[in-house]
Amino acid sequence: MRVRTNFFSTLIIVVLSFTLLLFLTKEISYPQGTGLFIKNVVASKCIDVTGTPGKSNGSPLQLWDCELSGTNSDNNSKTDQQWKIDRKGFIRNVLSDKKCIDVLGAPGQDNGSPLQLWDCELSGFNSDNGETTDQQWKIERNGFIKNTNSKKCIDVLGAPGQDNGSPLQLWDCELSGRNSENGSITDQIWCITGRCEPEV
Repeated sequence: MRVRTNFFSTLIIVVLSFTLLLFLTKEISYPQGTGLFIKNVVASKCIDVTGTPGKSNGSPLQLWDCELSGTNSDNNSKTDQQWKIDRKGFIRNVLSDKKCIDVLGAPGQDNGSPLQLWDCELSGFNSDNGETTDQQWKIERNGFIKNTNSKKCIDVLGAPGQDNGSPLQLWDCELSGRNSENGSITDQIWCITGRCEPEV
């Protein structure tokens, strides 16, 4: 009787562990057509894809007035500022669906490397050269968005960068909260959906 009880206890633990593993590896899903805005704390502007809307590979990412209504005020097209963030750290554009925040280069690792939209490398590797992808990110509790490959952060060009059209780039994380060059407040802190509480 004791052997049977131990067997069933072990079986339950195995089943629960497998269920938990499936849950943890599943992508976070959001309702179709909706997503998260990623807003810069200093500038109060959002991560935007160049273009109205921007959907092509190589479209640069920039800072722009948040289109919280879901449409671009210039031409009433659907916004390209909404993102889905999965548990593997890919930040996927809702409008273009299969394109992600990417660092120029394969992989892009240097300070000043521009951020762009590119086909998602969900395998974890660049299809051109087999290198580890530079498309995976970690949203830190303090609001920094750190690249898993290079350990550098999403940064706005400028110190601090606050204007519409300011390009986004990779840069050493300013974890002190200040720009080391001029002591200005960092432009590397982001809020998800307008709240300063990262949601992954």
